[in-house]
Amino acid sequence: MHERLLETRQQWYAAYLDGNVGLMDEIECDDFIVVNERGLQGKMDQLGYVADAVGSNRWYARGSRAEDLTLKLVPLGDVVSIHGMGQVVGDVKQRAPLFFSELWRKIDGHWQVLSLHYTFSAAW
Repeated sequence: MHERLLETRQQWYAAYLDGNVGLMDEIECDDFIVVNERGLQGKMDQLGYVADAVGSNRWYARGSRAEDLTLKLVPLGDVVSIHGMGQVVGDVKQRAPLFFSELWRKIDGHWQVLSLHYTFSAAW
């Protein structure tokens, strides 16, 4: 039922790990926010952070990918809540798994992410 949403989500995570801020910009809604250990970031702050990290060679290794360990979709009318636990694999640096919560909405026929909240697993 939500195959297209999951495809778009996979493209978004791949764009993030590749540092492709152009594709991230397309998939994130204009009011996108991310909440993480750096606090609350708006879309432009997040895209700027990624672009700076890529430009100074402080980003993920080529071939890194996001892998869901658990994943739950909860349809809420025209919004879908996604939450679970995931990790980045294929990077030279071993990374802790993280817990995440996302909100997605179909806007003008395309899935866009409204928000992301994540925290790293303390048990790792």
